[in-house]
Amino acid sequence: MRLSALLWRDLARSRRRLAMVGSLVSAGVFVTVLFGALGTGIYRGFVAPLLPKLPLEILKVEAKVLSLGVFAFDTSSLGGGLDEAAIERLRAVNGVENVYPMFGAAFPLRAEGGERFLGRSIRTDLFATGLDPALVASDVAAGHEFKDPGPDAEVVPVLVARRLLELYNSTVASAIQKPRLSEDAVIGFSFELVLGSSYVQGTPDPSKVKRVVAQIVGFSQHASLVGLTVPAATMRRWNELHGGGRQPLVAAYVRSKSAGDAGQVAQTIERMGFAVDDTQKVVGAAVAASALVALAFSLVLLGMAGFAIGQTFFLLIAERRSELLVLRAMGARRGDLFRLVLTEATVVGAIAGFVGIALGIVCALIVDRVALQWVPDIPFKPSSFVAFPLVLLLGAWLLGTLASVLGAWVPARRASLADPARGLRE
Repeated sequence: MRLSALLWRDLARSRRRLAMVGSLVSAGVFVTVLFGALGTGIYRGFVAPLLPKLPLEILKVEAKVLSLGVFAFDTSSLGGGLDEAAIERLRAVNGVENVYPMFGAAFPLRAEGGERFLGRSIRTDLFATGLDPALVASDVAAGHEFKDPGPDAEVVPVLVARRLLELYNSTVASAIQKPRLSEDAVIGFSFELVLGSSYVQGTPDPSKVKRVVAQIVGFSQHASLVGLTVPAATMRRWNELHGGGRQPLVAAYVRSKSAGDAGQVAQTIERMGFAVDDTQKVVGAAVAASALVALAFSLVLLGMAGFAIGQTFFLLIAERRSELLVLRAMGARRGDLFRLVLTEATVVGAIAGFVGIALGIVCALIVDRVALQWVPDIPFKPSSFVAFPLVLLLGAWLLGTLASVLGAWVPARRASLADPARGLRE
């Protein structure tokens, strides 16, 4: 009888016992898929949009905040903040490729317009920052430019935070009964900026008030969340004309020479007395920790499954001892018996893994549907709370199969060592 025929005969004969231990494999794979899908979906749909999607080699540096009980002070007011000298020190840090300072507006500013989308003119005070165009070149829409237009230009290119558009679509649009907006629809939209005047600060010098047209040319994660961003040279010129020459530095983006240098660069910058924005790292670490807990739980289940499979195959081999001895006496090699038992375990693990994946997907989809119905329309609410990356499904299936194979390894080894001469004598 061929070994393949023996394989399927033994599987059919022991199907109940193998199904029981296979259910443990399915449980481990089920937990891996369920929690992996939830973790991936929540991170992709909810966490990631809230975080600055910065490359690993780019760090955002800000002045450190000094906390004294209920009071907090920006160290820049104490002479320890960001200034031109600090930017030069940052550039001199080993591993730093470039530094992009972010300038704030040292003058009052307001915006007027919005008839195109809102149906009526909106007037509001505004915040603005200036950034080096080289940092945000990839965020500019095709056919547009983000550079200083010169002192006599009437139109100034601006970038808007992508999260600001998401916030408008999720909350403001429904509140004012307006349709949601896509990025393409907003690109090219223009409104008027009034430099040197605001509703809160008033107009310090009416003779210096100037009106320009701001045109949205792109969306960027680097742009100010509560305002707009213009080219750095434009902001510096505005500060000279309307802010008395002050050039406030609110932050700086530091690009390291490689992603591998980012950690050492961040530590050096923190030792210099500055704060490195590590929000993304903290949230990412929290998500990773949750994933590790779920993975550890699934690995415990798979370990139990492997142990149960090992015990089951020890019993099966004891029951089939005479058959194995006869096979050896008829010319079957030790490797044939080893492969026979190990193949049975592989088939059990593979089938149980597929069952676990199917159950995990179905359960995750049910949880997703319930969550979408019960979670209110909050800002940045994701369209789905689950995701099924191929690496997750394949990894869970391989873990289940591997647990089964490892559990049967020792019993398969013992089966291959059967001595037909000694066994038949006994």
